[in-house]
Amino acid sequence: MRHGQWMRNGVRFWALGLVAVLMACPAWAAVTGPCVECHTMHSSQDGSTMGSSAVGMAHLTLNGCIGCHTNGGLGGVAPVVDGTYNTDSCAGGTFKEGAGGVQSDAGVHNVDIVMSSLGEDDTLTGTNIPGLSGGMNSGKGDQDAQALTCAGKNGCHGDATIDGNDAGIQGFHHGAKDGYRYLQIASNQAAVLGKGAADWEAGISGSADGTGGEHNIYSSDVSAGINKLCANCHPDFHSLANTNDGSNWLRHPTDNDIPTASGWSATVNYRENPFAFEDITSMAPGTAYTVTGAQVACISCHRAHGTPYDDLLRWDYNAQLAGSTVSYGCLGCHNKQRGS
Repeated sequence: MRHGQWMRNGVRFWALGLVAVLMACPAWAAVTGPCVECHTMHSSQDGSTMGSSAVGMAHLTLNGCIGCHTNGGLGGVAPVVDGTYNTDSCAGGTFKEGAGGVQSDAGVHNVDIVMSSLGEDDTLTGTNIPGLSGGMNSGKGDQDAQALTCAGKNGCHGDATIDGNDAGIQGFHHGAKDGYRYLQIASNQAAVLGKGAADWEAGISGSADGTGGEHNIYSSDVSAGINKLCANCHPDFHSLANTNDGSNWLRHPTDNDIPTASGWSATVNYRENPFAFEDITSMAPGTAYTVTGAQVACISCHRAHGTPYDDLLRWDYNAQLAGSTVSYGCLGCHNKQRGS
């Protein structure tokens, strides 16, 4: 038996033991499966360097964020961020450029390791972050010239108080730190609440009506919901002042129940119009939900990574036409404006 083969088999046996131990522990959102899918002991196999770095990666990983979450996601064990939009993309959308993906800088979150390949700007300043004028929420990065990262203080995933992708995400993949999709609120370090589809909504992506597969379940909890996460960096869009009746109404309200009166009967479409709920205890990704108690969330209209549409919208805003038969997007909730 070659040394490399012995190492692979040894890692597999060790991984099985680790899985058995984890099964006896509290079930947080921890990665399961062979360690060899993500880690290498010496970054060497059959005379060649493994992974994406000739000098090795932190924590003996084979790749960084993009290396593991593109090109099939390590054989399907990790969600991909470069899928074809509304074909096999995941819930966050896609960072893919061109046909079937992002068409312009306005349609993507400007993450540094992604935007460098697109030749686009990845610098965070107080003038280029929508909904930011008075500074980011407590705990997040400053609004001076810094790059947007996947994780950490200047990112969305991981510990919102620690700088850098690697340090920011450390502990989340193995359940040492909790949070829906490894997300955390900056101001209170609360784990974001939610329940995720096993396939990250790739099945819904390719369905005809946006309902064909497991769906994510989003929380509207005011302290640890998905809207609170978005407010980490876009706080001006989430101010409570005059949200309902302000004369200068600048923002669509979130965390508000969708009215049940005539003209407001929302349509369930997990791909085009997902909703958030105050109490998600009894809800499950594989079980259909109704619009009872449904609330509008930031992600009811936007995606987190990228889309073919400006402002990271889930759909073409210009195609939302009053009097038409469109039943998603704006007209997914405002059905009084639909045509007969």
